[in-house]
Amino acid sequence: MRLIIVNKKRLGVTIIIVGLMITMFGIQSIFKDSIKLTSLMQSNIHSLKEYSALNGKVTYKLPYDWISEKRDFGGEEIIYHNDFQAKDFKVYGFVEVWNLNQDLKTFIERSKDISFKQNIIEGYKLSNVKINDKDAYYIEYTLINSQNIKYKAFEYFIPDSNKFIRFSFFTREDNFKENMPTIFKAIVETLKIS
Repeated sequence: MRLIIVNKKRLGVTIIIVGLMITMFGIQSIFKDSIKLTSLMQSNIHSLKEYSALNGKVTYKLPYDWISEKRDFGGEEIIYHNDFQAKDFKVYGFVEVWNLNQDLKTFIERSKDISFKQNIIEGYKLSNVKINDKDAYYIEYTLINSQNIKYKAFEYFIPDSNKFIRFSFFTREDNFKENMPTIFKAIVETLKIS
């Protein structure tokens, strides 16, 4: 027969610590959403306007007062394109839906090679992220134009079966604010695919 001796103090402390950890994880998810909302409000983004692509199969939201313009490239690759620009002209970019006949990471690597040949790019970082429980890619880099002006770029690539959705955000380096990446991710997370 085995005899198990339990230290009641250690057991009590362990239960309290586990309880606190569970509580902290619950509070973290609540604060995560609040932080995103606070970042949007600090940037004077009080409401979002919904946009749709592919007959409503893809929807996303942009700040209500941002200017947007849909464009048609008439090809088979880019099947949806919407340019956008902040009212103060400090942020601009686009949302695209692409037909994809290859691995998304391979596409991103090929795009990187082409971009490095055509542009001056610094600090290129590719990382894996989760967007609404989907595995996606996030790219951050600095682009230097011919007038030696630096632009910070933030891009998201979210795969969906035989296509992917691309969100690209750009801002001049002198207009960049630390909360912008959080705002951009909050915008990307409004994406819904049906």
